[in-house]
Amino acid sequence: MSRFKHAINSPHTQQWIERVGKLILNFSAIELESIHWFVQLAEREFEIKSIVEIPFAPRVTQVMRHVDERKTNDRWRKQSLRRWNEALKLAHLRNQVAHNPIIFGWSQVPEVGEPNVLGIPNVRARRASNAEWLLSTEHADKSINFMVEIAKTLAELRIEWCAARDQGKVPPVRATPSLWYKFRRRIGMAMYTFKNRCGA
Repeated sequence: MSRFKHAINSPHTQQWIERVGKLILNFSAIELESIHWFVQLAEREFEIKSIVEIPFAPRVTQVMRHVDERKTNDRWRKQSLRRWNEALKLAHLRNQVAHNPIIFGWSQVPEVGEPNVLGIPNVRARRASNAEWLLSTEHADKSINFMVEIAKTLAELRIEWCAARDQGKVPPVRATPSLWYKFRRRIGMAMYTFKNRCGA
């Protein structure tokens, strides 16, 4: 613990500060797309009213269910599900960065130049295997750009679906929630809360 050093406005961390900011900001574009998709594909008032209660992962799970139910074609379905699964993986990265302490460091000796590793002790983890997590400059930069790519592709796929819907080429939505939907939603929210408490 004696190797930890505290510094205010350290020049070594400037590039990492920019990276962390970009990770949060770029992912917010995906977060916004999840809301757009939810509203457009659900079209059910009882679901749309609940959107403020639903965190990102459970919201995307519902979006993916709507993708299956209201697909325009198999190509659109496969591309949409692939992109949303990639978004869920990036959500884990964003959450690790946003909700844990951040430590800048070097993977080599001597410690010169820009820190090339972002260390994130996962203080919410309950298992030792989840307690430490490192993010390299290369991984961060790739993820930052990938977030933009995913957000753009999701926007294109959403616009494509809306055009097909307006032409009457997508299956209609059910008007009322089924008991099975209500049950699955409660189970999904309970599992999400449990995972958060366990630091999964």
